[in-house]
Amino acid sequence: MIQSTSIKTILFYLLFFVGLASQLYAQQHWYNFYTNALDAVGRTDWAEALTEMENALNKKQIPQFRAETYAMQEINYLPFYWLGVVYYNQGDFEKARENFDKSLQWGAVKKTDQLTVLENYRGNLARMSDLEEDFAAARRTLENLQQSANKRSESSEASTTKWQEIRSAISRNELDRASLLFQELRQESPNDPSLAAMENLLQRLNATRREIDDIRTSGETVRMFEQGLSAFLNGDYQNAYLQFQAVRRSAPDFRDVNGWLRRTQSEITAAGIQLPESLPPDTVIQTVAPVIALPPLPGAVSDDSILISASVRDDQGIDFIEFTINGEVYKDSSGNVVRKTPPDSLDSRQFSFRESLPLVTGKNRIVIIAYDIDAVRHSDAYPIDITRKPPFYKTPLFFYSLGFLLLAALLAVGLNIHTKRKIAFVNRYNPYIAGAPVRNPKMFYGREILLRKIINTLHNNSLMIFGPRRIGKTSMLHQLKRRLEKEKDREYFYVPVYIDLQGTPEEKFFGVMMHDIIEGCEAYLTDDFELRIKEKPQDSYGPRDFSADIKRILEHLNNLNDRTLKLVLLIDEVDELNAYSERANQRLRSIFMKTFAENLVAVMSGSYIKKQWESEGSPWYNFFEQVEVGGIDREIAEALVREPVSGIYSYDEDAIAEIVDYSQCVPYRIQKLCVNIISNVIHERRRHITREDVEKAKQAMPESEEI
Repeated sequence: MIQSTSIKTILFYLLFFVGLASQLYAQQHWYNFYTNALDAVGRTDWAEALTEMENALNKKQIPQFRAETYAMQEINYLPFYWLGVVYYNQGDFEKARENFDKSLQWGAVKKTDQLTVLENYRGNLARMSDLEEDFAAARRTLENLQQSANKRSESSEASTTKWQEIRSAISRNELDRASLLFQELRQESPNDPSLAAMENLLQRLNATRREIDDIRTSGETVRMFEQGLSAFLNGDYQNAYLQFQAVRRSAPDFRDVNGWLRRTQSEITAAGIQLPESLPPDTVIQTVAPVIALPPLPGAVSDDSILISASVRDDQGIDFIEFTINGEVYKDSSGNVVRKTPPDSLDSRQFSFRESLPLVTGKNRIVIIAYDIDAVRHSDAYPIDITRKPPFYKTPLFFYSLGFLLLAALLAVGLNIHTKRKIAFVNRYNPYIAGAPVRNPKMFYGREILLRKIINTLHNNSLMIFGPRRIGKTSMLHQLKRRLEKEKDREYFYVPVYIDLQGTPEEKFFGVMMHDIIEGCEAYLTDDFELRIKEKPQDSYGPRDFSADIKRILEHLNNLNDRTLKLVLLIDEVDELNAYSERANQRLRSIFMKTFAENLVAVMSGSYIKKQWESEGSPWYNFFEQVEVGGIDREIAEALVREPVSGIYSYDEDAIAEIVDYSQCVPYRIQKLCVNIISNVIHERRRHITREDVEKAKQAMPESEEI
């Protein structure tokens, strides 16, 4: 209990510190990318908005209502909604629809004012989809008209060509040209009965296209409204006010724009900025000095730099922007003063900028200074106070935590060793296995390559594994069953069944086989599953009954999985077949030659199989792959001695060498010898094993012990 508690404590502290660092890192960066994306939306820079929003999603994939950013500040994180807006304005309506749907699925947008905007977008997309289908249907009608015209004998070659030109113009959405070509066609072929249908078709196409264009044009109002929202979120309330007023002039009832105007007016009043209650269409707010709009920044960070992303505006224009860090002008690596200038010299009244500024450990005072181009130059200084926290590995808490973790780890290791040794003596711990098959995979050594070879062969072949007694064949079958039950093969579905033939008389052979198969498949069969074995005693259950039942079971298992079924019969003590009649062996051979045998394979194990038969028929084992099971490698044999008792008992190297030499690397003999050795040292209350202990155990083993 103490050991478990110590380990849990260590893991708790490690996970806590790793989680805290990861959260701070991710929080810092997703917010920067997200605000950059919103700023790009405000500038209608859709390419940058798309890039920045995808960067934000890489850092924070789940939308969130009132997501915490820095210093307990909150923002609605709606990446899929804004991606929908970006794709809509880029004309990629399929991706816009996909991202709007994702935003609704996550649900965060449903708690925000953007929900109404989103539904409006989706309504436009749905209507546009319907209109595009109408447009496509009209074009198909045009093809039918052309085909009808071409079939009429009176159609001239010139008329046919004109029809093709009209169709080509419509495919390029050049409806004005299509209408002009139609007028020429009507003059050339005034009696063509298809012209009336063509005229109606063109009118329908023009009406549909105008409605599509109107929906796309309404996106301009949406864009202005989104610009206002973006400016509002960035704290640029003057620009937001102008955008909302432009929206109200074009659509007075658009998405509660009056409410947004009132909210923006309140923020401007709170900031002490004089602004008329209403602005004429072309009014520009006059300011004496430039205005810098900066989103909220954290008061403390752990990185050695901070990314400043802001916007600046002035009524006449911005000349340049400079930075000072702790009283000194910021310069680049070449010693030149870093200045940000408007990207467009023809319009320098408003632009956004980004700059990564270095921080020293402790307090930092950063000042952003914007200069305008007025005859009497004005400037605006925006001071920022940021504390850079020292790296965690330099804080006292780190050293205290490290010391605590090391101490706890040492205590846990010591306690673990003490507890294991105490349990070993109290419970007489002896993990070795002698006599019984090895079912515990941790005690099954040295057969990994052989197991994998058998599994890879089972795809197309049955196998016969042979070797001397006590070499580990039965243990191999049990481990193979366990492996096949957990095998995750993309092509094959394994159902392994273990069958022990020891002591089975010939007249009960097929009955014993079927009973073991039913037991191995009980997870897939219901109690009322009809089989012949349930109606007959074992001594009257013959090969025909077995074939009928196995075929029914295979058909049932085949319907449970899309992969290819392999019912694997793991048949042990197959030496019993030597005493059976040749007829019984031939019947067994015929079962593996039937049509359903493609889903049936076997792995049989035995020490000796009779090779000579009186009949000319081929023995059943002739089409089996034969695999010999021998001893294990010396290195693995040494591991079998040492690892099961590691941390509780220890061996001298010469003791291990003697055990391996005596056992001839046969796992059964190693385990039996080690069982006696551990029993002796437990009795003597010792933990260390010498060569003398090995010799004593060897003397206690029967001289005729078989390998």
